[in-house]
This record gives sequence, structure tokens and C-alpha cells, in this order.
Amino acid sequence: MDWYMPQDKLDVHVGINYRLGLLYQNKMLPTLIRLGKEHTRLFWKSCGFPYHNPRPGTKIKFGNAVWVQEHNCYCYKSRALIPMRFNDRLIYGIAVEGVTKPDKAKKKST
Repeated sequence: MDWYMPQDKLDVHVGINYRLGLLYQNKMLPTLIRLGKEHTRLFWKSCGFPYHNPRPGTKIKFGNAVWVQEHNCYCYKSRALIPMRFNDRLIYGIAVEGVTKPDKAKKKST
């Protein structure tokens, strides 16, 4: 399946999950999800906040984001909690940053 930018406006959660799937296929670990201004508004609208961004710590009615006190930010629930950055001026749309998985050290047999 090919994904393109106009589909992100239909459902931001699906766009995020698609990008996370690509990272996992390439054996990478996601480290940060960044949303542009318009996609931030669409994300919060799909979470049940039609007119504003919720204050930090507000429980989300539905969606995959959760407030994490240790990180002091909203995190996206996937295989692990991934921090989110909203209203990012550097991008338009959705961006998911990741790093390569560290190789596991093999045990030496004796």
C-alpha cells in the first residue's frame, strides 16, 4: 500500500501508524513524532477536542496519546511510548524520527 500526504488529513492516527510500521520494517526504533500546525489540529480533533489543544495532563477521550508525567509530554502508545511534538514550525504534515536498533551481543560458546 502506498501512502501519500492528502490521506494524512483524513486520519492522522493512520498516518502516524503507517510511518511507525515503516520504521519497524526497517529495524528502527521511533524516538519522536512531530506534527505540523494543521495536523496537530486534526489530531486533537480526532481525539475529541474540536476547538483547542488540551492543557498538559488532560485525559484524552479517545485516541492513542497519553500524558506521561516522567517525560512531561504527551506520548503516542505503540510498542513503546513515543514522545510527541505539536505545532512544529519546521515541518508540514507528520514526521516520525527514529534510530537504528542496537545489535544484540551474541554469546560466545565455550
